[in-house]
Amino acid sequence: MKHKHTHFGAKSIDEYASYSGIGNWNSGLKMFFAFAIMIISISSSNYAVPLFIAVSMGAFTVFTGKMRVSEYFSMLAIPVGFMFMSGLAIAVDINFAGFSITLPAENIQRALHITIKALGAVSAMYMMSLSTPVSDIVAVLGKLKMPLILTELMNLMYRYIFILADSQAKMKISAASRMGWKNFKISIKTFGLIGGNIFAVSLHKANDYYNAIESRCGSGRIKFMSKKKPVKAEHLMFFIIYTTLIIMFEIICCVFSFGRLG
Repeated sequence: MKHKHTHFGAKSIDEYASYSGIGNWNSGLKMFFAFAIMIISISSSNYAVPLFIAVSMGAFTVFTGKMRVSEYFSMLAIPVGFMFMSGLAIAVDINFAGFSITLPAENIQRALHITIKALGAVSAMYMMSLSTPVSDIVAVLGKLKMPLILTELMNLMYRYIFILADSQAKMKISAASRMGWKNFKISIKTFGLIGGNIFAVSLHKANDYYNAIESRCGSGRIKFMSKKKPVKAEHLMFFIIYTTLIIMFEIICCVFSFGRLG
């Protein structure tokens, strides 16, 4: 099914989850699988396993999840940017005494290894988040006996991002129509005004939603609706086989010292 997204943000993640080809798979199974793969990627002692996880999870999300390659890479660009900056901070060795900046080989290897491991973990997380609505994640966490206050706050904060993002987008368009980004000086002023207005809107919306809950005799507990998705044998077997292959690949790399940096 074809669909368009006007902007990148938290809202588009739930939209992708709704249209995902693996959206009808059991949410608990996907979450358990994603976290298991994330742990394997982060704890890997080589670069080959996390790199394989990143490629295979990306392919699974795109092709099985029926997502466009361009959309997947556009969403992946933000965490990759953070990873690049973090890796650069690890690789660079600054000597403040002599005011020198160097790039030692061991630092570069360490930064590359950490970045690749993080990429594998993020790819597994994206597989879960781009195919599982937040309401389903909250429902699974509730079944795991996570404190109710934490799941409610998580869901409310996530949903509240939609409101602020929508308000910010409208303010940005309004400012652009009034030449609010004409030059650097005006742009700084516009940015400050939008930030102040967002704060005011957030307080106003929070008060409105509180009044709406009180007017409906809210009991103080938020109930989340989630569709029942039974665990299917073929889905379970796929995850078991994939995880087993990843673990075997890690063992082989450790035994034969394959894929190690340095």
